[in-house]
Formats: sequence, C-alpha cells, structure tokens
Amino acid sequence: MNVILLGYRGSGKTTLGRALAGRLGYGYVDVDDATREAFDNATIAEIWRRHGEPAWRRAEVEATVRLLESDNQVIGLGGGTLMQPGARQAVARARDAVRIYLHAPAAVLHERIAADAATAATRPSLTALGGSLAEIEHVLAEREPVYRAVADAVVDVAGLGVDEALAALLAVVPGRGKGRRGDGSQGG
Repeated sequence: MNVILLGYRGSGKTTLGRALAGRLGYGYVDVDDATREAFDNATIAEIWRRHGEPAWRRAEVEATVRLLESDNQVIGLGGGTLMQPGARQAVARARDAVRIYLHAPAAVLHERIAADAATAATRPSLTALGGSLAEIEHVLAEREPVYRAVADAVVDVAGLGVDEALAALLAVVPGRGKGRRGDGSQGG
C-alpha cells in the first residue's frame, strides 16, 4: 500500500511524510525531489528560470507516474502536482493507496512558508503576487477543490504539532486507525 500526501506548500507533506513513513516502516519519496533529478537536482526556482514551468510540469507528471509503480511508500506530492491532468488521473486511479489531503488555512500556510528561509531561495512564486498571503489565497482557491476531490481523507493540520498530526494521519490509514476520515469530510 502507498500513502499519498497532498496539499499546499507548507502543509507539512515532507515533515509528516517522513515521520509517517518511519512509523509505518515504509520509504518516503518526494515528487519534487524526484522531478528535480531530471534537471540535475537544480532548485525548482532555477529549473523554472532555465527551462520554464511547462518543462517542470511534464517531468513532474512522469515522476509521479513512476513513483506510483512502487509499493510500501509514503509519497509527498508537490503542491501543484494534482493540477496536471496526467498526474491527477494517476493519483486518483492508484490502486492500494490512501490519498490524504493535509489541510490548513491560507493564513497558516503563509506563516509557515514565511518562516522557512529556504523556500524563497529554492521555490518560485506562483503568481505575480510574489508569495504573499493574497497569492496563497488565490492559488489555494484553485487547488483546494482538486485536493478534496482526489482525497480519500482530509486531515486538518493547522495548530497541530508533528506528533498530533502524525496520530491524525495514522487514524485514517487503513488498518492503522479507527476511521477513514480525519475530519468527517467526504473525499472523492
């Protein structure tokens, strides 16, 4: 089985993904890291400058499809991965997988992103709004319906520490917890 974590930048996919993989005895893989390998591990910002976002997105779909071919891993998707139809279809159709949306409000995401000094240097702004709260609100408004449509479960990670969020994730992993939903919402 694979556990696929989806959500916006700053939602905790990498931190929680690594912790969850350790707890489950799985490997952790990051779609952004796998995609960067196709570009000699340059930063995402550098890749977008040199090759353009479309080249990144094509490689991202290929990396996603390739990663889904293996089992017993926690996969952290890039924040925009599901906005690519090929990747969205591959994730939605993945067999023996649970897809968990790590939800947090835009203000919380902005605070987390702003606190991460490496983000500005390694990741591009997604709009002309330059990483502001307005940018996050705008992009999240487009992405959240897709996240929710693909997710089997939604876990609200705002205000949770790593241990609390990990417990919430374990509760929605089949065979590991009591329920399938982190917040009672319906996924797709």
